[in-house]
Amino acid sequence: QGAGAAYENYMEQENDAHIGLLAGKVSQLRQLSIDIQGEMKSDLRQLDALDSSFGRAGSLLRGTMGRLDRMVGSKDGWHMLYLALFTVGVFLFIYKMMR
Repeated sequence: QGAGAAYENYMEQENDAHIGLLAGKVSQLRQLSIDIQGEMKSDLRQLDALDSSFGRAGSLLRGTMGRLDRMVGSKDGWHMLYLALFTVGVFLFIYKMMR
């Protein structure tokens, strides 16, 4: 009986050691999941900010396109001349800056 009790005691100590190792690993996994959750919240905030910025940019572009459509649709040809001169001016400015 002494050998059986010693073996049971040994096995119980082994189990306790394994339980301690498992508890440490569970704690590490819990901390890792908390860190991942924090990163996800941060990423979601950044994505929301980007979505808002793109929404504002889209509104600005829609407004600009509407004004361009009205300008192109007008009977007055001076607007097209102004647009052509502006385009030439921008290209000349870029060319001058590149030299």
